[in-house]
Amino acid sequence: MSIAVKITLTMVVILALSILVVVLIGKALPVKHQAQRSVVIEAGVAQVWAMLTHYSQMPQWRVELVSVEKISAAVWLETDKSGKSIAFNTTASVPEQTLVRTIVGEDLMFGGSWTFELRAQGSYTQLTITENGEVYNPLFRFVAKYIMGYNSSMDKFLGQLQLAL
Repeated sequence: MSIAVKITLTMVVILALSILVVVLIGKALPVKHQAQRSVVIEAGVAQVWAMLTHYSQMPQWRVELVSVEKISAAVWLETDKSGKSIAFNTTASVPEQTLVRTIVGEDLMFGGSWTFELRAQGSYTQLTITENGEVYNPLFRFVAKYIMGYNSSMDKFLGQLQLAL
């Protein structure tokens, strides 16, 4: 056996073992997780609430979205630049205080909800997002925990919201 073949076989074995270890670690992680982010936004509660609830206008400030389509009174379908769509159901809403949006769909690698809590701080707004998430695929569970981080989507959302306001 040539040295090139030995090196190639060794690399294939190392890669396969690495994937196996990642999947095993992912299987050991809980399916459910909770993450939270809170920021103070230099805008009033009414203005922040409007940004969070005028779904059809979200592609104007959420750079990853190309469209948001109303499916029913409480369900909106978000389509991103890669063509992937996810439906969200507004499961709770107390105007200018609390909003809960839950992922709709059974064939996704993840699910869960975001709870938005708004509190006035003078002319500013403290916005807290709590993610109650579920990651079903062990490989993606590993990636979500150790590579992307559970807070990455919330950080991106909050950054874009602050820029838009």
